Amino acid sequence: MNWEDIKEKVFSEMNFMKSRGFHYRMLLLTGGGIFVDGYNIIIISYGLAGIQKAFHPSAYLLGLIGLSVIIGNLIGALIAGYVVDRLGRKTIFILDLIFFVGFAILSGLVTNAYELLLARILVGLGIGLDYPIATSYLSEFSPVRSRGKYLIMNITFFNIAGVVATPIAYWLLSYGELVAWRYMLMSAAVPAIIVLLARLGTPESPRWLLIKGRKEEAKRVIERVIGKPLNDEAAKLLDSVQITPEHSTYYKELLTKHTRDAIFIGVFYFLFAIAFLGTSIFGPEFESGLHLPGEISSMVFWSLFVVGDIIAILLVDRIGRRPITLIGWGGMTAMMLALIILPKSFTIGLELAFTLFAMFQGIGPASTHMVYSPELFPTRIRATAEGWKQGVGRLGGVLTGVFFPAISLDVLCGSVQFF
Repeated sequence: MNWEDIKEKVFSEMNFMKSRGFHYRMLLLTGGGIFVDGYNIIIISYGLAGIQKAFHPSAYLLGLIGLSVIIGNLIGALIAGYVVDRLGRKTIFILDLIFFVGFAILSGLVTNAYELLLARILVGLGIGLDYPIATSYLSEFSPVRSRGKYLIMNITFFNIAGVVATPIAYWLLSYGELVAWRYMLMSAAVPAIIVLLARLGTPESPRWLLIKGRKEEAKRVIERVIGKPLNDEAAKLLDSVQITPEHSTYYKELLTKHTRDAIFIGVFYFLFAIAFLGTSIFGPEFESGLHLPGEISSMVFWSLFVVGDIIAILLVDRIGRRPITLIGWGGMTAMMLALIILPKSFTIGLELAFTLFAMFQGIGPASTHMVYSPELFPTRIRATAEGWKQGVGRLGGVLTGVFFPAISLDVLCGSVQFF
């Protein structure tokens, strides 16, 4: 019996069991980190005006501050995958949020723009470490038949954060722009502390334990998940097999043995990140350009994003990953064309296209990227692959903010006409 057949036998009960409380708890623990990331990225967009008044940075420096978390995400994601595949999921699952909480609080206490830029990069570094863990962790515990659903529910927490962060930001603005931005940045530590405390005591991934040769620990975790002793056949097989620990080779194996899949997921997420971060970062400017009530428009945008996620959750394990991905990309393209073609005076049409753009993101690439990456790669490099994807994607976000803001705003506000 080959190694893949052995693993299939050992994890058969875990793979095909029905969802239970343990799975939903793991979803909340992994999704909690993604919520913190979304909250952190989104809320700073409402504080940039206050930062401008407090420190008077150049336009370029202010833009870098707005992008600083994404820059930190990029660095954290690229280094995290290897660390997680080598040291395990559980250790970094705790340490990254401790790191995040410290610098989130510090970012609200800075005395100049350069201190703020550095603190925010380090905040992003902390949460950038979390994505490879969250995706790998959840996929390795989820039942096979509903894995797609769990992974999309996981990324939905980012968009829920948008729904939550918007009213909090407007409430904090009532205290005045000069102090509100400090409260906004420090407030991200609150959900992070809650998630951190809830994560204490989580088990290590049994799949990771097994490929490291730690059979007894893997067995105990499997039995904890299924709620009963491992069946006799699987237990005997596990006891008798000689395991040579598998080690991650960092990006060497990913880019040489899995080149096609690595290019696919990197390009996929890079292109999506440009679309997503462009509309997220410049969304408030788009809405103000149309003289729309910012709080209501932002709430509608993020709420429709969640609606798109829900549609994806309902369909992903029924019709497959590819069809909903194509529906999402197609809808996004149609809505972006509408934003370009419609006259700026047609406010309702532009706002509808903008919010439907969010919904189609949720139906398609915003959801399915979270499913593709853990399913395309083996356990030993799964976190490395997720880190690769996140790093390449965040690079797209940085390029969007650094090189394309004027173009993005012109297109979104309808001042660029192609016909």
